[in-house]
Amino acid sequence: MTAAGVAALFGIAVFSYQDVRRSIVLNEQESLRSLAQVNAKSLQSSLEAKANLLYAVFSGGMRKEEDIETGLLRLREKGSYIPIEELKELRDWEHRLCERAGESPGAVITGPVRKSEEGYYILYMTKAVGMGGRISGYVMAELNLDEIYAQEQALSGLWLENGRYCIVKGADGTTVMPGKDAKEEISLTHMDRNGCTIEWVYETESGTPTRTRKLVAYEALEIGEEEFYLYIIEDYEQIIEPIEQIAFYFCLLGTAAILCAAALIYKITEQRKKEELLVRELQHEKTLNETMRQQEGLMQRYNHSKTMSVLTGSIAHEFNNLMTPIVLYADLLEENETVFNEMPEEVTELKSAAGRCEELARQLLSYSRQGRAEKVYTEYDAALAIQEAVNIVKKLLPKEVKLRENLSRNSYYIRGQAGALNQILLNLTTNALHAMKEGGMLRIQFGLSVDDEKTVRLVVEDSGTGIPADIRQQVFHPFFTTKEGGEGTGIGLTVVKRLTEEHGGSIRVKTEEGKGTMFILDFPRVR
Repeated sequence: MTAAGVAALFGIAVFSYQDVRRSIVLNEQESLRSLAQVNAKSLQSSLEAKANLLYAVFSGGMRKEEDIETGLLRLREKGSYIPIEELKELRDWEHRLCERAGESPGAVITGPVRKSEEGYYILYMTKAVGMGGRISGYVMAELNLDEIYAQEQALSGLWLENGRYCIVKGADGTTVMPGKDAKEEISLTHMDRNGCTIEWVYETESGTPTRTRKLVAYEALEIGEEEFYLYIIEDYEQIIEPIEQIAFYFCLLGTAAILCAAALIYKITEQRKKEELLVRELQHEKTLNETMRQQEGLMQRYNHSKTMSVLTGSIAHEFNNLMTPIVLYADLLEENETVFNEMPEEVTELKSAAGRCEELARQLLSYSRQGRAEKVYTEYDAALAIQEAVNIVKKLLPKEVKLRENLSRNSYYIRGQAGALNQILLNLTTNALHAMKEGGMLRIQFGLSVDDEKTVRLVVEDSGTGIPADIRQQVFHPFFTTKEGGEGTGIGLTVVKRLTEEHGGSIRVKTEEGKGTMFILDFPRVR
């Protein structure tokens, strides 16, 4: 019976291990595939935004060639203007690009992908330009795939953690966008346009090929006439290694338990042995259930946090791409005296709405990057940083809001991210202005804490409406706001709290309805 029981427990353990391992790998595949889909969509949107910007700049007729040169400078891409009389001098593929642009009402992104003399790969986008009521020539701009990829890395998280990396290949297998820390793959395949597989891949490091197992998620994207594949790659062994370690320790614990049980068999009666065995099984089951509940809770919190960060960053970046031509059109309308004189209120409202949208995208990106970027902490003069931030605040205040400042002239050094105090003060000021729409007094105070000479204190106080008692505990929660729709994101104070704590500091709020709100921030001095 004892042998049969041990065998049964061993079988259950093996089955449980295989089931847990399979579940974790499947969850990782789904996560990796979602990342590939999000980043492929973001990359494609960025390239389409480039085409939309080209169309916005060169839509309508040009008066003279100097206007075309001005448009190229505004475009901020390497490009050139080709008069229609010079078409015969172009190479065949360049001539085809111009013909396609002449047939399309918008800007056209086309292949082929070409490698520059500097070593990076290029796509082209073209647009027909009119002058005097007819097509006078074509604007041809180069899309540096290395620069576009670097922008995506900074905005959408193509630089991944936990040993993951991302690359983009052409349909022929040529790597056109190499990822950070990516190794050179000798073989990398895909069977469909999208998916996630476990593959044996050859890598070269120091010229020596190495065969290793990878988890590979891939997503196809079409740009102009070209097809590309975005790959997100993760070391498969890193995924299963923790599971195997846990299984090893469980085996050791199981072996120890069996030896103890065998010793007890020789020392106690059969009845006592059965009773103790029953107690052990019940305790083991209780411990296992509790451990499983804790692990499920941790996994749920981790997946939620990861999903929120990825989705928030993707939405913010996609929103920012869509806003680019809108902001440009708003600038063009404001510069057009005829349109502005006819509809001054409409143009002003469009500019204001575009500004609010850009601020929303910035706040969302700031929230999504929490924990993703590597932070660099330095020791810097907090008094100087506060003074610089106050100088910026003065330029933002409306005339109906008065500023009273009391800033220490002494140097007080704290440790944190350079520029963080600037963002903290701007976020608190923005929050205060929302509470003083009819005007009021803004007070900013900075200096040594009256309670501790090793602490410096920043106080931002407004004479606004105050915070109701029933929601004061929620002001630092992400996406919580009392502002009217469209006026706030609900993450400004969340960012302030996070940046303060990264300095080793603390933040608290004092408020009274109808009289105003005071935020008190304390930071430890380093010298």
